[in-house]
Amino acid sequence: MATRDVDVAILGGGIAGLWLLARLQAAGYSALLLENRALGAGQTLASQGIIHGGLKYALDLKLNTASDALADMPARWRACLAGTGEVDLRGVPLAAERHLFWARKTLASRIAGFFGSKLVRGRVDALAPEQWPVVLRDPDHVAAVYALDECVLDVPALMQALVQPRQASIKRVRGDVRVSPDDDGVTIEGHDGFAQPRRLRAGALISTAGAGNESLLAQFGLSAAAAQRRPLQMLLLDNAPGPLWAHCFDASDKPRVTVTTHTRSDGSLVWYVGGQLAETGATQSPEALIAAAKDEFAALLPRQDFSGCRYATLYVERAEGATADGRKPDGPVLRRVAPLCWLAWPTKLALAPQLADQVLAELPPPSGQISDLSHWATALMAPAPWEVAAWT
Repeated sequence: MATRDVDVAILGGGIAGLWLLARLQAAGYSALLLENRALGAGQTLASQGIIHGGLKYALDLKLNTASDALADMPARWRACLAGTGEVDLRGVPLAAERHLFWARKTLASRIAGFFGSKLVRGRVDALAPEQWPVVLRDPDHVAAVYALDECVLDVPALMQALVQPRQASIKRVRGDVRVSPDDDGVTIEGHDGFAQPRRLRAGALISTAGAGNESLLAQFGLSAAAAQRRPLQMLLLDNAPGPLWAHCFDASDKPRVTVTTHTRSDGSLVWYVGGQLAETGATQSPEALIAAAKDEFAALLPRQDFSGCRYATLYVERAEGATADGRKPDGPVLRRVAPLCWLAWPTKLALAPQLADQVLAELPPPSGQISDLSHWATALMAPAPWEVAAWT
């Protein structure tokens, strides 16, 4: 058996890779994470940080497999935030204790019946008008506001909490790595942050590299059809009229907009906007998306003054394990591509703990042995999108 430097190598420094690193080390594995850009630079820092509980996917008025996969996630993440879960996240601030759902009059009666049903009791609270966020206090256009059992995380702070205690196990590589598996493990070859050639021998490899998994499919002789992308173009709105963390639903079973609020380093409030607006925006120019967003918010919140706002957009490649119809997978996807190599996609930030469960169930027992890898360059954190946006 070839000498191993580490039990498990992880490719990809987003939430899935960092969460897996924490879980592996807690289980006694020696593990090393390799990132070829900056930590969180792909989908993680482009996410809105909502720990979904699945109700967003139940607007056909019935719970489904997607909502089932997410149902336990809020409680599981809250345990970690309290220091009693599988990863210690004490000190990570919440952006919002609960994410909201605001219904326009076209959907209000249907939603009231569903949210009052036994299926979701305890997971949703109807808010009295005086409890509504100030920006939603418009009874002519807002029919109801509900608080979901879904917290919203400060994603940059979450990243720091996962990275800081494990910095010595997080390294930088440049460009694509070359992966050579065999029956005893896998050899990984590449260059570090100083352009020095590096070679690593691991007992197993897990790639959580998002879109980067596609290059590994080719190395394993597999079809690129094993992965899929569902792009978005997110909207950023600076000098927002007030704090808001909410989905807005109308007649469709998809949110017209999903808004989270972030504070820039200069103190200004930014709305980071997804939902149907961002999905449609994937095929639009930034200018067209910004124009559509102005019209959308003028229609949804006509009492608010957006005249002093600045706008930007962010194109996001959501990379996932493929499904037959191209829709979002119901849960995490873990695909074995060689005896001790797996490609992994969490599907959503909230599902990173569930993906780690799947990986740990597949791995051989740990040895805990690790070589001295201090000569490898350390990977750095990517900035939050609202700190580097090109505002118009």
